[in-house]
Formats: sequence, C-alpha cells, structure tokens
Amino acid sequence: MAGRFSRKKKTGASWLLGLVLMLLLLGAIALGAGWVLRAAKAVGAQHAQKEPEAAQQAAQEAPAVQKTEPDAAETTQADSAPDQTQTLPAEQKAEPARVRLMALGDNLIHNTVYWSAELPDGGYDFTSFYASIAPVVQSYDLACINQETILVSDPALYANYPSFGSPVQVADALAQTGFSVITGATNHCFDKGETGILDTCRYWREHYPEITTLGIHDSQQDAQTLRVVEKNGIRIAMLNYTYGLNGGAPGNSWMVDRFVTFDAVQDDLARAKEASDFVIVFAHWGEEGTFRPNDYERTWAQVLADGGADLIIGAHPHVVQPARILMAEDGREVPVFYSLGNFLSHQTSPENMLGGMASVTICMDDTGAYVEDYELLPTINLITKNPDTGWYNYAPMLLSDYTPELAATHHIPGCSVDAMQTLFDQITSGTAG
Repeated sequence: MAGRFSRKKKTGASWLLGLVLMLLLLGAIALGAGWVLRAAKAVGAQHAQKEPEAAQQAAQEAPAVQKTEPDAAETTQADSAPDQTQTLPAEQKAEPARVRLMALGDNLIHNTVYWSAELPDGGYDFTSFYASIAPVVQSYDLACINQETILVSDPALYANYPSFGSPVQVADALAQTGFSVITGATNHCFDKGETGILDTCRYWREHYPEITTLGIHDSQQDAQTLRVVEKNGIRIAMLNYTYGLNGGAPGNSWMVDRFVTFDAVQDDLARAKEASDFVIVFAHWGEEGTFRPNDYERTWAQVLADGGADLIIGAHPHVVQPARILMAEDGREVPVFYSLGNFLSHQTSPENMLGGMASVTICMDDTGAYVEDYELLPTINLITKNPDTGWYNYAPMLLSDYTPELAATHHIPGCSVDAMQTLFDQITSGTAG
C-alpha cells in the first residue's frame, strides 16, 4: 500500500553495525584480544541503546496508515496466544424492492357496450363486464389500462365510431375493478372536442383522485405536472403520448400529449429520469390491424429507449403485436410491448377479440431500478348475447381462463381456444400476417 511504513527500511542500520564490528576486530589484532573484546561490547551496548530511539523517532515521523499485514513478531505472538477472536455474522444485504405491474389494451366502448350496460331506471353500470379480470388486476401492485374513448357527462354526446363519446360511469367500473393507472392520450381523445377532455379529467379528479391519469389535461398546470407514482419504495415516472388525433386538434396544444418532436419528448424523459428511479412510456402508435410494428413504432421505440425509458407499452392497432427487447445506447435492455390490442370492444373479427396483458416485475437494488422479468400473456374478450334482452354481456379474461365451454358461447365465430392460442403464438413468433 502506498505510504505504508516498511520494516525493510531498517536494513541500513544493520549494515553499519557490521562495519563497526569489523573495524574493531582489526583493532583487536593490533592491540590485543582483550582490549578489542571490551571495546566491541561497549560499542554494541551503545548501539543497542540508540536503536529504539531511532525507531521511535521514525515511527513518529511516518504517516498514519492502516496495516494490511501483521509484523513477524505480531504473527508469532498471535500464534502462541489463545484464539480470542469472535466470528461476526456476515452482513445481510437488504432484500431488493419490487413492484409488480400489469397493463391491458384498449377499453373501446362501442355503442352496443354502453347500451348493454344501461340500467332499467337509467344510468349505467359497466362493473360486471370486468368481473372476470378483477382478481388478476387486484393481485398486482399497479394495474394500467388504455381508455381508448373519451368520457362525457352529457348523454347527448354519447356516440359510436368514428367519433366516440362514452358515459362517465365507465370510470366507476374501472376504479371498482382495481385499476390504478389510466392512459388517455389516444387518437379518439379529441372526438368530442375540449368538452370531452374537460369532462374526463374533471370526473377522474373529483371522484378518484388516487388514480393516476395520463396523456390528457384540463389545465396547463396539470400538463406540466410530471406523474411519479411511488410504490414499495420505487419511484416510477409515467408518460403517455399519441401519434395524432382524429378530426382536428385542440387550440391549447397542452391538452393532449403527442409525439411531435424527438427533442420535446427527450426533454420530458430527462425530467422524468431525474425525478424517479424508473420511467415508463405508454405509446399510442402503429397501423390498425397489423400484427407487426411498423417503422414509426420502431423508430420512436428506439428514441424512447435511448432517451431513458425503462419500459415501453404500446396500443392502437386493435390487435396484438409482439414484445421485444431493445438495447438502449447506454447499454440498458428495454422491454417494448408494441401493442396490447383490444381488451374490451365490440369489434367483430376474431383477431380483435384477442388481446395482450403485459406482466412486469420492476426491481430496485443498489445498482438501480430495472425490469427483473416480463411476460406478454394473451387475453380474450368473450361476448355473449342475452336471448331475453337482445343485448350483450362482455367478459374479457386471460386466455388461460377461457375454456372450450365458454368458447362455444362466444357471439363471434372462429374464437375457439385453439384458434386464439394459435394466433397468439404466430404473432409473438413473428409469423402472423
């Protein structure tokens, strides 16, 4: 170790003592053995007295350092002394913090969906539509869903494709099911103009302030407020962007978070990274009805990963697209779920009945926060028709809970268990379409 005082530096004093003894020996030959022996004894005694003083002075002048090896004398003494050392238990490392997160695809409220949820005495109750998925949702620390359609308070604004407007009671059902994060930046979020955005933001804030809403804003102050959720000691920042809007755009651009420029999004990511341990981006992008990510998705996914996103979850194509790992420019591995497809809807093709659920474990240890494991699980939107009323029941669930008996009741042909699993396997392997 640099600066360590070494016992080897004393060898110069031993050499000097030998020289003196030799000179004395020569003198003894000339003057007589008796006299020489007496002189040698005197010199030896004098040197023995001075050596401790020199060693003490050197020790005082040497810098204080930690010893890394014992002296020879210390080793001998330690070997001969009884062992009184007590073995201390090794310090146990703290268990890493973990957050289990799930995310589902589009909650796409067609008119048949809200008609089927209408109560006899007025109003709406969508809660039963989420009963099959509720235990799964409630088993996670954070549960996210993409609210594809905008919510409105005025029944006169309820509408179907292409300009959706959904009852605010949809929010009640999502809250009761256990969802904690709602993404709202979609191509349909401006279908009812600023009124829809104002109604939706106001309803969530007034009735469910504990739920995190992303992507749409009713004030500039809200738009500038970064969403950071702290769970199990991990601070998770969340961002949500859409590629565009149907039928125009708000005069106040801050009302909807959009993919506009790389620089603007990277600035958001830099702020999110500084304020959190982990960053998630929910992206509304891609081409409808395609099972593979397009150039737009791949380009933006790489920009997001390089900018600091740790996890990317996509929506919009209304069909599932695969999950992949991207390598960020700083060497991080970033999972990307390109599209989770539909969760609940009344689209009428089998591929629109198949959805995906992102299941992710976020871990934080002394190296930082990262994705410990992730999985894309298939879901199925079971639609059955009530023969008495002519309306429908919707029961989206994990495909693992979907039985041949349930499949036999599906309103949409071609949705057998095997057909859905085969399509999912083809999508995730990249061979579909």
